[in-house]
Amino acid sequence: MTSHTPVKLGRRLSQLNSILERQYSIIWDCCCDHGLLGMSLLQRKLADKVVFVDILSPQMALLEKDLQRRFSGDEFNWQVMCQDVKDLEVPEVESQLFIIAGVGGNKTIQFINSLCTALPALPFDLLICSVHGNYAVRNALIKQGFGLKQEQIIFENNRFYEAIYVSQNSQEPIIATGNSMWDGLNPAHHEYWQKTLDHYRKKASADPAEFQSIVDDYEGLLITD
Repeated sequence: MTSHTPVKLGRRLSQLNSILERQYSIIWDCCCDHGLLGMSLLQRKLADKVVFVDILSPQMALLEKDLQRRFSGDEFNWQVMCQDVKDLEVPEVESQLFIIAGVGGNKTIQFINSLCTALPALPFDLLICSVHGNYAVRNALIKQGFGLKQEQIIFENNRFYEAIYVSQNSQEPIIATGNSMWDGLNPAHHEYWQKTLDHYRKKASADPAEFQSIVDDYEGLLITD
């Protein structure tokens, strides 16, 4: 593949790719798996450097060989790091984006908090696409002072995801249930809202003190057909 042959992405990664338009000094593709999203961003030259991070050493060895084959030479600047995101030594560089996709809510929150600890004085951006636990993830982002840039609901392989693009430089408030991503005229959005509401209603029936307020927040969205 040359730099002119587009990287093939599925629906979820395609939507995440399309959200990003601004330039960065460094983009970190965290928990990158096969590295396809980072490759697409590398190809689009949206950053001076793209860093691929994952803890799975066999996968990262294969990814490094793939990158050497596809993006060799002086035209592209990339690095492969086989380590836990929580242990990253992040350079104090302006204009950094960290992509955290494909992991659970608790792990995502751990990564958010560790990155904020690593860069206490420099604002940075995040593109989050957790496999679940979005309400808690959003509250973690609010607590760490992030503001919303964009959010989308993604449907792929009979699963719903939330793409949450945030920045510490944004003044747009993040809403724990999501806000601008909902389209009340979209049946798929209504289905996702109903599934989410049913999930928290079930949890609230066992532990109302912990979950009833979340039910109330989702009911307050008033998503209709």
